[in-house]
Amino acid sequence: MRLFITSFFFILSFSVFGQLNEVDTTRWQYRITATGIILGGNVNDFISSSRAELAHNGPTWGLFSGTSYTYKNREHEITTNDVTSRNILSYGQRRRVYPFVIVSLAKSLRRGIDFQYQVGPGAAYRVFGNQQSYLRLGSAVIYESSKYEGNSFENYAGTSHTIDKWRLQAFASGTQTLPGGRVRLVYEVSWQPAFQGPNNRVYALAGAEVPINRYVALRGNMEYIHENVVLVEKSKYDLLLTFGITITNIFKNKGGEIDED
Repeated sequence: MRLFITSFFFILSFSVFGQLNEVDTTRWQYRITATGIILGGNVNDFISSSRAELAHNGPTWGLFSGTSYTYKNREHEITTNDVTSRNILSYGQRRRVYPFVIVSLAKSLRRGIDFQYQVGPGAAYRVFGNQQSYLRLGSAVIYESSKYEGNSFENYAGTSHTIDKWRLQAFASGTQTLPGGRVRLVYEVSWQPAFQGPNNRVYALAGAEVPINRYVALRGNMEYIHENVVLVEKSKYDLLLTFGITITNIFKNKGGEIDED
């Protein structure tokens, strides 16, 4: 008999473009999401995907910083142990259009990446926003350097362990609170095509939250990653479905749309 239960695995993690609301003038905002599953019986799996968002939303400057973590253990063997640290500094983030600079660091056992960094400038546009729902679009030009544990790739003819690329990054992120406030939908999509060759990356996250009180909600997550250039014998895509809880102060108040154009 297979056992399927929800695990609450608490680790702080952070998202760059993620689900923080610059329309809410609360100086410090946070969202901590801890999700996971345990499978027992014919297959013994433990998967956790933890994500949080932290920001200082000042009147002129905004600072986002953090780390995300994904872990998977199958039959007592660690198959995923991925860490990503991202940092973003923005100017005039309470306006509808504002610039930012992003720095990202990553290490991924799942994709065979020993170390990866990204850095570059960008701009974001808030389509709409209030303290309950918002939608943000943006783009950036980033330089990426990735050091892999091997040097044999799919869709890449090079033989070096390190691949350096310039990329364009386009993203959309937001939150939609359904009528009555019983369900919040959270979403984020990021596309990173390389300027040279078919080296593209797609990331998508969709989540649904059912609030328990002003700060805590039940959470279901779906995360999808696809990458054209991977090490031989590594999958080009990953799909992760998890369940858990969210703790946040973003939606504690109601308010109308705010713009400082």
